[in-house]
Amino acid sequence: MMKKLSISAAIAVTLSSLAAAPAVAQDAVTVHYGDLDLTTATGVQVLDQRLAAAVKAVCDRPDIRDLKSMVAYEQCKDSAMTSANEQLARQGAPVVAAN
Repeated sequence: MMKKLSISAAIAVTLSSLAAAPAVAQDAVTVHYGDLDLTTATGVQVLDQRLAAAVKAVCDRPDIRDLKSMVAYEQCKDSAMTSANEQLARQGAPVVAAN
């Protein structure tokens, strides 16, 4: 059975009040982890790296000088990682660190 997660660019409702939201690089990215042994530190670390790459793919980083967009970008990353961890928990996998 192929285990996978779907990382979405789900922007929180609170972002609707911001003038600019970060551009979405992709709507969703699938992260496969069926090949990893999540009972080991190495397996969890590799999953964490895959999730970090997926979050970067769905939350496009704006120019650092655009403070409102940077706030929205950070919220996008947090939301995407929270969603991934919720999916992992439902599948009985360990929750990984947010990046």
